[in-house]
Amino acid sequence: MSVPPPPGLNYLAAIQPALIDIMIGHTFTVILVPLLIAMFYFSNEHSRRQPIFILNILNVCLAFSVGIMGDSRAVNTMLSPTHPYPVSYDIIMGFLGAVQSILVDTILLFRICSVYPPRYLTWQRFVTLVSLPVLLKVARVINLSLFTAALTKAAKGFNAEATLAALWVAAPYLKIEWFAQLVDNIYASSVFLWTLWSKRKNNDGSTTGNAKLSFRMRLRTLFWIALSNFVIPALFSVAQIIVIYSEVNPVVINQIILTNTSIAVVGVVFATVWAGTVNR
Repeated sequence: MSVPPPPGLNYLAAIQPALIDIMIGHTFTVILVPLLIAMFYFSNEHSRRQPIFILNILNVCLAFSVGIMGDSRAVNTMLSPTHPYPVSYDIIMGFLGAVQSILVDTILLFRICSVYPPRYLTWQRFVTLVSLPVLLKVARVINLSLFTAALTKAAKGFNAEATLAALWVAAPYLKIEWFAQLVDNIYASSVFLWTLWSKRKNNDGSTTGNAKLSFRMRLRTLFWIALSNFVIPALFSVAQIIVIYSEVNPVVINQIILTNTSIAVVGVVFATVWAGTVNR
């Protein structure tokens, strides 16, 4: 049986993943501060009442909470290796992270609805447009509830930490969430990029002067929204699926999840700020 290191020292194997977690989580948490300030600065009273703005604020609050919890856990791992946080702490962090991902995709759904509002489409076409992402989100909420219940049950058993680590990788819930997230992102990306392409095609050469400049600004806004909200998260979702089927260390999987979720949150906030600068 191994003995703990002398007081004031810790194993490198424990310090390295904790330090990486701090570098990833703290970096994105700090980035959110100026973005949050900019989001309020470039918004107005009307835009602050919109669902996208409210969901962004809620998501940023969750991101700050998860970031602080992650930093606290990592610092405790390095400074107090013999007194780790309970496994329920990890379950709460994972749950909040999954909620962030669902909220991000909900914001993307509202962006699609803003591009194709019901007043411009028949109700049949609008329902057809939003049915898939809505059903995917309902399925993800149900899957998250089942996964959380399974983790909570496992946490009450003997050798809870090892049981949770095995369940985290082997159970189907995580794979279901990531595949659903990938399909959700690809669908939203396809709709948004097709909109960008069609608007550019239909307006080439048809506008001049200030109208042409305004149209270019709107296209640029759509491009940044598409890039930061859809394409990059979709690539990370593919990476998540690859690593979990490659039997990679769960610590690495958690770091990829943290990076993906953080990029997605920063992306939707950035898109809101960018849209606000154009409409200001």
